[in-house]
Amino acid sequence: MRNFSRAILIASIFATSLSADPVRGIFASLNIGGAFISQNHDYTGPSGATNKEKISKLSTAFGASFGLLNQIEKTKAVIGGEASFSLNQARQKYTLNANGGNTDGNLTITNPYSFGVYGIAGMMMTPKLMFYGKAGYAWMKTQLKYTGLNGENPNFQTYKKTMSGVSGGAGINYLLTNKFMVGAEYLYHSPSSITPRNNNTPQGGQVRKFVYHPSVHTLNLKLSMLF
Repeated sequence: MRNFSRAILIASIFATSLSADPVRGIFASLNIGGAFISQNHDYTGPSGATNKEKISKLSTAFGASFGLLNQIEKTKAVIGGEASFSLNQARQKYTLNANGGNTDGNLTITNPYSFGVYGIAGMMMTPKLMFYGKAGYAWMKTQLKYTGLNGENPNFQTYKKTMSGVSGGAGINYLLTNKFMVGAEYLYHSPSSITPRNNNTPQGGQVRKFVYHPSVHTLNLKLSMLF
């Protein structure tokens, strides 16, 4: 009976409405979750034959975001903006070949961090619960490290690129107090493809073409503070 009464008390505390003060102010968030990166790499070998490698990788992601929320006076609508930064542990290794032919080398892809800017539009479903969508533009640091390239001297090459493209997603925030929020957020990022190497003439002994075009899905838990 005591445990039942305690459960009712806890539920009552979380169900109690906040004051009528609007959700408004600068916020800072700590984010932790996972990044699912679909690694798409198109390879054209010295003979002109091609192969499309696609391997998905799930890795840990964590970061921070800073922004502004402003609940429009006498409405449930919330608008704002945000800048975010995320670190992840994504690392994937491929074997390069063309149409099932001999191995032409190896490729290791790392995506150490990303950052972006977003606009936010949301709705207060209750005085404590907010659903929102966000859209913007993001950048992702990428390293493509090729090793063991047959017929080339040297037989290794490294390309470091900052990829960019549209990004967007949706989330939910729950106000624990007038200052602290917890929530969850899904974010999608589709950087434009890059062609780090596109040879019409041999380089180091061979003609090769590399095209890389990933897509990134991130799911984060968020702890935020309003100032």
